[in-house]
Amino acid sequence: MTVYAVYEPPAGTEDLTERAERLAFVKEGFSWPAFLIPLLWLLYQRMWIEFVVLLLIYIGVQFVVGVETQAQALSAWIGFAISVLFAFEANDLREASLRRRGYRFAGTASGRSRTDAERSFFNLWLPEQIRHARETDAMPAPPRDSEIRPPLPHSEGEQVIGLFPRP
Repeated sequence: MTVYAVYEPPAGTEDLTERAERLAFVKEGFSWPAFLIPLLWLLYQRMWIEFVVLLLIYIGVQFVVGVETQAQALSAWIGFAISVLFAFEANDLREASLRRRGYRFAGTASGRSRTDAERSFFNLWLPEQIRHARETDAMPAPPRDSEIRPPLPHSEGEQVIGLFPRP
């Protein structure tokens, strides 16, 4: 069973269908695409800062290790280790990137596949959003300035200053 963290983008539209389509499902755990093609994965996810940092790490390893034959083998092993470490942390970095862009955590979803996870999430999320929209529509609008009545005058015994009655 796969677990996904679900993130909702910053408020932009009130249309429920558009909001549902813009939700980001981030898989928990190891990311195979991030392991096999880490730099392209970062570009695809639009994680520019992380892309620059990882690129500088790869270049730094090449610079520190050198270009000799044995150094190239060491460099390849270090690059492999960095790729494995990155693949384990890639989805956590994606969650941090989404939060940095203003996304908020909307919940978790789980299922045998992403489709099952989305279905289970929307079965709970959609009724909640519909209920929230109905409550918002049912709330009375704040009164206009012309509808606000001046306060009624108090009799002498009803006047209160702070928490204590006026003597």
